[in-house]
Amino acid sequence: MIPWKKPAPAAPRKTAAQYILGVSVSAEGAAAAMLRDGKVIFSAYEPPPAGGAAASFPSAVVSAALEKASEAENVILGVKDMAAVAFCGKPLAEYARLRSEWLSLAPAGFGRFMATAPGAFGKRLLGEGLLARELAAVSWGEAPALTLYPEHQLACAASAFYPSPFEDSAILSLDGPGDGPAAAVCMGSGEKIKVLRELLHPDSPQLLSGALAAYAGYGGEAAWELFTAPEAADRDRAADFYERITNSLATLREDGSVRLNRRYFREADGMRPDLPQWRKLFGLGPASGGEPEGERLDFAVAARAVMEELVYRLGAQAKRLSGSNNLCLCAPPELKLAAEGKLKAAGLFINIWSQPYSAPEGKAAGAALAARHVYFGIKRPALYPRSWGEPVKQELPEESAPPFGVTPPRPLSAAARLGHAAYFWLYLAPAAAAARFSAPKETDAAGGTSFYVARARIYAREDLEGAG
Repeated sequence: MIPWKKPAPAAPRKTAAQYILGVSVSAEGAAAAMLRDGKVIFSAYEPPPAGGAAASFPSAVVSAALEKASEAENVILGVKDMAAVAFCGKPLAEYARLRSEWLSLAPAGFGRFMATAPGAFGKRLLGEGLLARELAAVSWGEAPALTLYPEHQLACAASAFYPSPFEDSAILSLDGPGDGPAAAVCMGSGEKIKVLRELLHPDSPQLLSGALAAYAGYGGEAAWELFTAPEAADRDRAADFYERITNSLATLREDGSVRLNRRYFREADGMRPDLPQWRKLFGLGPASGGEPEGERLDFAVAARAVMEELVYRLGAQAKRLSGSNNLCLCAPPELKLAAEGKLKAAGLFINIWSQPYSAPEGKAAGAALAARHVYFGIKRPALYPRSWGEPVKQELPEESAPPFGVTPPRPLSAAARLGHAAYFWLYLAPAAAAARFSAPKETDAAGGTSFYVARARIYAREDLEGAG
């Protein structure tokens, strides 16, 4: 273990290898990954704390990552010895997105505000200097030589494409909203990644799949079990459920873009399903637990078919835009399984590569990989060894204490909750009312053909600079 007290080396520490530390903080937890000359040598994550507090800077995991790098070089390394520290996402942009969402929903979105405020205020602090202070706390007061902020979707696309064995590939990033887009269609060639189309929050394939799986009886982390359900008991009834989903619940375009019907989702509660409206639409009561049977099983089969169709259309659009025979996929487990259905059977791609990391580690590793190839412009090897894409995880000892000067996350206090509530009712709600009174009504800019936002831009090094 590295001692937490600062040693006194006679000269600055140097290493011939390039080390990049990737860090991710999200609702799923906080993670860190260590990259050595392009290879992930360490990744691990800390689950989010209980009691309503948001995930905080992963001090113990970052310390373990630095220790792993030190072991590889047989010398103590700190953050100033990293070529860069890459933080997944633009924290100030994510805070701005959530603040805009709060203003659009207030005063109805109080519950949504209270659920997202701890994480949003934490991201704002990270973007305004807390990240540097947290890094200094785990590395004897040292400051990183360079801090980069690759966009959320770039980090996800990088985590799927760069470890793959393909020189060029279409890329589907179907992760959550992060600092803006809910999904992206990209293409990769060599060390370059080009974003082609984006779907903006809340029109999210991940949100739709999670809602359908939960209503079928596979909630939370069990959403992937939707794709292991047996065949329908009544195929005609399953077909009827399919039509109700695609005609009323969500609109699926031929190009893979999707629009969720706000009538069936509570925007003020983070787009959670409006269960009374769902019951009117599908005629099913709440899930009773256990394996779905009868009508519930038929609904599960229909939901699975909808998601397979959506991922197929997204893949077909990626094929049309990129022209590649390869596909790299960054998605939660249920959407990876959806790709194993109609998309794989259609044979649009010769090869399909799924991002090998779980979500928190994948984002941290992707941020580091984006820094290496996009910011530093280092070319990928002619052929990546397949083992480079395998996750390298390390279990942290349960008794390990956070480094000196780092405060472990605590549940949100009553005083903090009261402060958040006061901010909402005394500032956000009046500001939202004033904005609605003065702003002209807007029309739907999506049009009748596609719900995508077109970007068609190659990521460049300046895209990784700045937290906003």
